[in-house]
Amino acid sequence: GPPVQVPTLGICGAHDIAILADRIAASGRHVSGPWRFELFEEAGHWIPLECPDRLNRVLIDFLGESRR
Repeated sequence: GPPVQVPTLGICGAHDIAILADRIAASGRHVSGPWRFELFEEAGHWIPLECPDRLNRVLIDFLGESRR
């Protein structure tokens, strides 16, 4: 299909064994809109449980970018 044209945020934990960080990072090639990738070095698969404060900051920042 066509590339994603809306702002897109890719998030991955460095220790995730189900979703590999290099695959998420590479998915940016399918996005023609603004693309941002955040790697959580200290996290595995359950980022909302492992890093809730940092995840919230990243999400708030990303969502705010579309208003600027």
